[in-house]
Amino acid sequence: MRLCNPDILRAALAGAVVLLLTVHAAGGAQPPAATADATVTNKPPTAAEREQALVEAWGQAIDARAIPVENMSLPIAHHPNGRVRAQLQAGRALLPAEDSGYVRATNVVIQLYSPTGLLDGIIVTENCFFDRAISSGYSEGRVRLEQRGLRIQGVNMVWNIDQGSAKILSQPEVRFDRFMEGIGDLFK
Repeated sequence: MRLCNPDILRAALAGAVVLLLTVHAAGGAQPPAATADATVTNKPPTAAEREQALVEAWGQAIDARAIPVENMSLPIAHHPNGRVRAQLQAGRALLPAEDSGYVRATNVVIQLYSPTGLLDGIIVTENCFFDRAISSGYSEGRVRLEQRGLRIQGVNMVWNIDQGSAKILSQPEVRFDRFMEGIGDLFK
């Protein structure tokens, strides 16, 4: 099934992302990291400003001192009970020489786990830039998110593990392997 109406597509994506990246941060959501603009005006950055900062950080020159790693597995989020909530696996990655929090990776699979430790979903992407300090990332190239019979794919994505949000920036496509109860409510 392919949705063509942009309003319906946005509604479906919003509902699907909620289903796909359901996370519960211990103690509530963490405040977003401040950008240079937010520091000057004392206003928290908007979601669009945070997304733009991630995209710009991806485009910056790679640190010549970065440490190359192959076949990397990195837990990037944990449930309150201590179990891994999300784990980033990469065919190749560059870890910063100084702990800036930024990880660049290619051939990435992010596995999402339930609080009981069962695999709950996956995110597959060609390239990934992940900021460990704010649990946010930017994926450039083809991306695919899958969970419980739902598949969302497109090109380029910004996401935040703690907030349980993801935004596909171009060519979004939503597919359902099975009918999901209540999905019709999104179109009312």
